[in-house]
Amino acid sequence: MASAALGVMGLLAMSVAGLLAVIGAARALGYDSFAFDLADGVNAAELLGVNLGLALLIPVSGGLVWGLYGVRPRWLSSHRPKMRWPWFMWAVGVSALVWSIILVLGTAGAFLVRSQPVDLGVWAFVAVVLVTTPLQAAGEEYLFRGLLLQALGATRLPMWACCVGSGALFAVAHLQFQAPLFADRFLLGCVLAWLAIRTGGIEAGIAIHTVKNIAVLVPAGLLDEVSDALDPSGVTWIPLIVDAVLLAIAVPCMLAAHRRIVQAPPQAHLTA
Repeated sequence: MASAALGVMGLLAMSVAGLLAVIGAARALGYDSFAFDLADGVNAAELLGVNLGLALLIPVSGGLVWGLYGVRPRWLSSHRPKMRWPWFMWAVGVSALVWSIILVLGTAGAFLVRSQPVDLGVWAFVAVVLVTTPLQAAGEEYLFRGLLLQALGATRLPMWACCVGSGALFAVAHLQFQAPLFADRFLLGCVLAWLAIRTGGIEAGIAIHTVKNIAVLVPAGLLDEVSDALDPSGVTWIPLIVDAVLLAIAVPCMLAAHRRIVQAPPQAHLTA
C-alpha cells in the first residue's frame, strides 16, 4: 500500500527533521555543544524535537492524501470536511474527566516522592509536554486514523478489518514489541480507529491521545523517569488493564456526547 509505505517514510523523515530543527535552534542561540543524548534521560529540548517531528505528520498526511488520491487534506479531519472545533473541545473535556484520576494522583504522588526541589529543567519539560503534546498527538492521528484508516476503508475491507489494520500499524510504529506494550498500543489504535469511524472524524482520537499522554508524561517528568515512561522495561499487564478500563469508560461517554452535540450522521468519509 503506497500510503502506508510513504507514511512510514514521512514518519522517519519528520522525526529526524524535528530533532535537527531543535539542534539548529540551540546552536543559533549559542549552545554550540548541544546534542541529543537519550542515555541520560529525555529532557525538554529532546522531547520538543520529537514532538515537533511528529507534529509535521499533519502536513505530510495532507500532502499524501492530496497527491495519492486527489482529495483535499481537510477530509482527513472529518466528514464535514473540516476540524469540528466545538466537538473537539467537548472530546477533550470528556477525556480529561476520565484520565483526571491518573493525572491528579500521579502528579500529587510525584511531588510527594520527589526528594529534590522542582528546578527550571523540570518546569521546562512540563511546559513542553503541555504545549506540544496536542500537536504530537494530532500528527499521529492524522497519519494513522486519518490517512491510513481512510486508505484501508477505500479497499472496501469491513470496518473491523480497517480498525485492526490501523491498530496494528500504530502498534508496530512504536517499535515496542514486548507483549504487554504491543498489546496496549494495538488496543489504543483499534479503539481510536473505531471512534474515528463512529464519530466521523479524528477529533475524539486527538483528544484521548493528548490527555492520555499528558497524564503519563507530567508525573514522569516530575519523577525524572521520562525514559522509563516512553520506553519501559519489565512491563507487566497492569497498564494494559488500566487503559482498557479507562477506554471502556471513555468510549461510551464520548459517543453519548457526540450524539448530543454533533448534528451529523456518524459515518467516516473514505477516500477512493
